[in-house]
Amino acid sequence: MSLSSSRGVGLAVVVMASLGVGFCGGGGSAGDAPSQPTVPTTPTPLPTTTPEPPLSASCAKLAAGNPDADCRSESADFQAQVDDAIRTLQGEQPWIFEGDVVRSVGAYYVGLIKILDRQGLCADTEGEELGVARTSGYNEQYDVLASNGQVRFGPRSYRVTCSPSTVPRATTPLPPSAAGCSLASSRAVACGREPEGKYYSDVQAAITQVLKEKPELFDFSQWAPGTDSPLVKNMDGYHEAVISVLKGKGYCAITEGEEIGLKNGSNGFSEQYDITVGDKYVRQGPGTYRVTCYPAAF
Repeated sequence: MSLSSSRGVGLAVVVMASLGVGFCGGGGSAGDAPSQPTVPTTPTPLPTTTPEPPLSASCAKLAAGNPDADCRSESADFQAQVDDAIRTLQGEQPWIFEGDVVRSVGAYYVGLIKILDRQGLCADTEGEELGVARTSGYNEQYDVLASNGQVRFGPRSYRVTCSPSTVPRATTPLPPSAAGCSLASSRAVACGREPEGKYYSDVQAAITQVLKEKPELFDFSQWAPGTDSPLVKNMDGYHEAVISVLKGKGYCAITEGEEIGLKNGSNGFSEQYDITVGDKYVRQGPGTYRVTCYPAAF
């Protein structure tokens, strides 16, 4: 017999002997078997979030702009780049436009910021004019969107030159992620109403489900004038119930006053929905959709 075989037989004898002592009389009863050590339970970890990359790497390299900078009309240095960015965006993301009319304000500004970033230019906006800079020494302001939604090109889009630069805008730290949301917090650059809300059908389905499953939240003897929308008896409970349904479908959702904010899968955009009428009745139908924000607003 080999050495390894001898060790195997010896080990088997020791194991069998040990089992015999524990269960075959060996001075103790079955009830005296050694207790198993308690294994501490590990709490389920909360979802982790990954910080979002900056919208503009060019802006991330610059110090925050000076909102009190001196601004005046001069000759434009970045006019050609701004006009080219608009035409490039029309080619890359035609869904944003209908001819030269902008259908998605938020996507329009974010798209221009990203394209100008590819050219080494920092672009930022407060939701109306677009500030463009290469250094912290100065920036130029462009009004690239007319009040009727028309794209604005050429010299008439240039407004002023500011020194030192007013962009990038100073921002405060982002709050923690929304409860139960695996996406990092986000800050919107611009918001606007689009032809329709991408999440509308899921929001409507959630309201219908809550009306059916949570009748105690409503007074079905009182209705919003001319509608089939009942009075809400418990407004907080109503919002929480709708949000719970949407979270079950994978949405990140928050309550913001009368409205709820939704995002799903990424921080590319978020949508706002107003699910009450006058903070009193259930709101249903297309009127629930309010605006879309790019990037996500929370």
